Amino acid sequence: MLNGDYFYARDIGTGPLGAKYERVPPPMFASDSDDLFMRSMITKYAAEAKDEDSGIPTGAFFLNAASARAASGEVLGAHKGLKGGDLKEYLNTYFPRTWAHFDVNGSGMIGVEVMPQFVRFIASDQTLQF
Repeated sequence: MLNGDYFYARDIGTGPLGAKYERVPPPMFASDSDDLFMRSMITKYAAEAKDEDSGIPTGAFFLNAASARAASGEVLGAHKGLKGGDLKEYLNTYFPRTWAHFDVNGSGMIGVEVMPQFVRFIASDQTLQF
């Protein structure tokens, strides 16, 4: 199995012949007319859980702290104009408390479905549109 219990975006196209991992977003996020933000979170940042018995993708997507931080940096850069040292300082200040707020059980993963709320929370802007 690849990378333990999850498939990461970097795993796309890897694996044994005839069983290479392919990332398949849920149908509601699969076309250009759908939620582009969620499709980006799923295809670029999320880890897809593996079935415990078979090791096949389950369609359940999660982000670890590193992926959530990277996604937050992209959103803060695009929507708040933060970059370079300012972005790093902002993330160093606000990311730990945002992560703790959403990873309440300390599992190290949060569901991809909370990322819209996550980035609005870290941006301190509940009206943020993506």
